[in-house]
Amino acid sequence: MKINETKMKQAQEEALKILQESEDKSQAVLDAIEKIASTQYEDLIQEIKEQAARAESDKEYAKSLNLRVLSKEEKDFYEKFRDIKQAITADQIDILPNSIIDITMENIKKESTILEDVNFAPADVKRWISAEKSGTYAWGGLTDSIKGELNATIESLNLEVNKLSVYLVIPKAIRDLALPFVDRYFTAILQEALNDGLEYGYLQGKGKNEPIGIYKQIEAVNEDQTHKDKTVNTNLTRFTPKGLAEAKKYLTKNGIRVLGALVLYCHPNDEADYVAPAIYDDEGRLVSSYKNLTVKVSANNPQGKAALVIPKKYTMGLSNFGINEYDQTKALEDADLVIGKGYANGRAVDDNVAFVFDVTKLEEYVKPVRVVGAVTTTVDGTVTTESAEVQGA
Repeated sequence: MKINETKMKQAQEEALKILQESEDKSQAVLDAIEKIASTQYEDLIQEIKEQAARAESDKEYAKSLNLRVLSKEEKDFYEKFRDIKQAITADQIDILPNSIIDITMENIKKESTILEDVNFAPADVKRWISAEKSGTYAWGGLTDSIKGELNATIESLNLEVNKLSVYLVIPKAIRDLALPFVDRYFTAILQEALNDGLEYGYLQGKGKNEPIGIYKQIEAVNEDQTHKDKTVNTNLTRFTPKGLAEAKKYLTKNGIRVLGALVLYCHPNDEADYVAPAIYDDEGRLVSSYKNLTVKVSANNPQGKAALVIPKKYTMGLSNFGINEYDQTKALEDADLVIGKGYANGRAVDDNVAFVFDVTKLEEYVKPVRVVGAVTTTVDGTVTTESAEVQGA
C-alpha cells in the first residue's frame, strides 16, 4: 500500500499535539494511534466504506466481493473491536482465531513472490517437522537382508519460541461497518504487517528470538547466540555453465539431490545495477545457461549480497497470535502502535538450500560477435586472404 508521506508527516505531528495537550492520556494515546492509522490506510478505508455502502443495496455486487462467511469465533473476535479501548486494555489476551491466521497466510503466499517459496505450517500447530529424505539403495535377492536404507534429516521446529509483533488498529470508520467488511480490512493490514516481518525472518533472521534466515548458518552461532552469516562466495561472476558450476554443486550437496527450479534473491538496487546486466541481454531475454531460473527482488534482502535458492526447502510457522494487554507507557513513547504478538519460527532443511554470493562481482553480459566472410589486408601491395570465421567477444 502506498503511503502519502506529506499526509503521514502531518498526521504524526497532529498525533504528537494530541498527546501533549490532552489531560486524559489514555484516551489521547488511542486518538493519536487512530489518527496515524487512518492516514496510513486512507485509501483502503475509503475503498471498503464504498464497497459496504454499495453492497447494502446491490446483492449481486455483494456476491462479487466474495466476502468470507465468518464463524462464531471470528464474529466474537471482531465484535470486541467495536470498542477498541476495551478490546485492547482487557486483562486477558484476545487470541486471534486460527482461521484468520490461515487465510492471511494464504493471501500472503499469493501476493509475496518471496514467501511463496516457503512452506507454512498450519496455525494450530505448536511443533512442525522440517525434513528432507535422502538415502542409499541396494539390489539383492528376495531373502537377502536389507542392504540399503532410506533415512530422513528430521528436525523438530518449535513454533512457540520467537515472538513476532505487528501493529494494528481498526479505525472508527471501519468499526461501524458490517463484520465481513471489518474482516476484509483487518486481514488486509495484518497481511501487510506480517509480510514484511516474515519475509525478513526468512531471509535475514538471526536465529535468536527470530527464525534462522537463509543468509545465516543453521548450526554455527556467535557468542551472543545469534547465528553466523554464511560465507559470501566471490567466484560467481557470470551465469555460464562454468560460472554456475560451483553454485550448482553446493546446492546439490555435491550430488545428493537433483536441482529443479532455482530462484535468485537480491535487493532491488542490486537487481538494477548488477543482476539484470549480467543475466539479460539488451532485449531482456534470459541469457543464463540455467533456464529454469527466476529473479525475485526484496527490500528485506541484504544489499550487496544475493542468493541462489532452492524453493520450498524452508519451513515457517505462526501460532497463538493475539492482541496483548495494552502498554500505555510504551505507546506514549511510540504513539502509532497497537501491538499484536504471535509466536513464530522458521528454518531451512539445511544450509545448502541457499548459495550466497557477492552480487557486485557479477559481470555485464556481452553478446559474442561473429564475423564470417573475406578479410582484406594491404601489405606493400595487395594481399587477399580468406577466413571462414573470426570470432571476438
